[in-house]
Amino acid sequence: MKKIFTFDTKKKTVKESAAKRSIMLRWAFANTVFCFITFTLFATLTYQLTISSFIREEQRILLKSMDSVDQILEESKVPLDADNLNNFFEYTAQIQGDDTGMTLTSLVGTRKAFYIYDVNGQLLYATNRHIFEKQNLKDNEIKEVEGSHPGFLVERRIISKSTGKVVGYLQAFYDTTTYHRISNLLLIALLILEIVALIIAQIIGYFMANYFMKPLEKLHQGMQKMANNPKNEFEPILITSGDEIEELANVYNDMMQKMKDYLEQQKRFVSDVSHELRTPLAVLDGHINLLNRWGKNDPEILDESLQASLDEVQRMKKMLEEMLALARLENVDLSSSELDSDVSKVCQQAVKNFQLLHEDFEILFDNQLVYPTHARISENHYEQGLRILLDNAVKYSPDDRKNVVIKLTEDEDYVITSVTDQGIGIAKEDIEHLFERFFRADKARNREIGGTGLGLSILARLAENYQGAVEVSSELGKGSTFTLRFPKIM
Repeated sequence: MKKIFTFDTKKKTVKESAAKRSIMLRWAFANTVFCFITFTLFATLTYQLTISSFIREEQRILLKSMDSVDQILEESKVPLDADNLNNFFEYTAQIQGDDTGMTLTSLVGTRKAFYIYDVNGQLLYATNRHIFEKQNLKDNEIKEVEGSHPGFLVERRIISKSTGKVVGYLQAFYDTTTYHRISNLLLIALLILEIVALIIAQIIGYFMANYFMKPLEKLHQGMQKMANNPKNEFEPILITSGDEIEELANVYNDMMQKMKDYLEQQKRFVSDVSHELRTPLAVLDGHINLLNRWGKNDPEILDESLQASLDEVQRMKKMLEEMLALARLENVDLSSSELDSDVSKVCQQAVKNFQLLHEDFEILFDNQLVYPTHARISENHYEQGLRILLDNAVKYSPDDRKNVVIKLTEDEDYVITSVTDQGIGIAKEDIEHLFERFFRADKARNREIGGTGLGLSILARLAENYQGAVEVSSELGKGSTFTLRFPKIM
């Protein structure tokens, strides 16, 4: 039984959209939670500091008021009682500068109350209808009172200045009913503000999430477009948000560009192989059919066909090697620590190897580098580029002009290598096609000279991959000069 697996693009898109919206909601929710915690801490701290500061200040004022009353009552030389207490009230009114008979209530205010007790703890005078019993507290000890009349009580002994004896007791009460009402209103106001702040934070968080998600949405759409139809021409996704999303888009662009380059490289390689192998395979097929029909009985035809077949096999082998070399050049890691070539050393070795193979050529190595100079290219690839130019010099130099000059110079940014021959030269109309694959300028001598037409394409790819350049100047009948530039390692 066959299992058929299907892929519902619409369902996936809906799920991805839902997930995307979920990110926005989660972002907004996280922003709301953060604002809630922050505002709650701030409100709690503000509330506690406000209330505690208010209470401490009122307690300080109450104690100061008690000091004022105590200062008057301690003038008594005898224990306070109902008879002599009126004298001190009149005195209190006089020091306040009021002849209307000011009472103790007007001295301390409406939220404060004073109670005066004799030495036996009996109440002598009160400024408030609500009476408290003597609490036997330590001097200036504050006691909190709860119930229908909330507040705090303070007591102290009244000690006569003259005799140093206790003449009575002073009790003060502060009514915190107003304080509790204000604190409750403040708490309600803070709660309302917190709810309003949460709603505003949710709205702002959602719109901010939507704003920050726009670059991600743009990246998603570009990726979805490529996923739906990989054959579309890749268009880089430009995001300038200046954050991690922009970095992600750049990474995606680089990845897609490399993938497209790989695919293009594969297509080009397959196309080139199928195109260029057609001729040698046809030649081989012709010779083998010839031998199969009747040529194997003719020694002369047999030798000729075998030799031609071997030549075509060697040509195909060399062509495939060069095409594979060209394909491998598509990917170069410019950050690799191995990209370091001592150009003088490599040139000297290349000249030595070349003269071993071509003893009839005269090679002049003109090294104008003052100090050892290194180029940002692997030694193998730099030597490969030199070998390509030297091979071309051999192929296109006539027998009476077998001279080659290799010259090394430098400027501020590049190491410059030039190879000059005295060969047949290149026509002007051919120079612009010189670095195309399988292009050979001297078409009349193609079979005689040999080669695949890939050498200069490899050279151009080397220069491009290593951020260098290759230039050519030539004159028919007089020779050519190829110049390679590769970045210096400072």
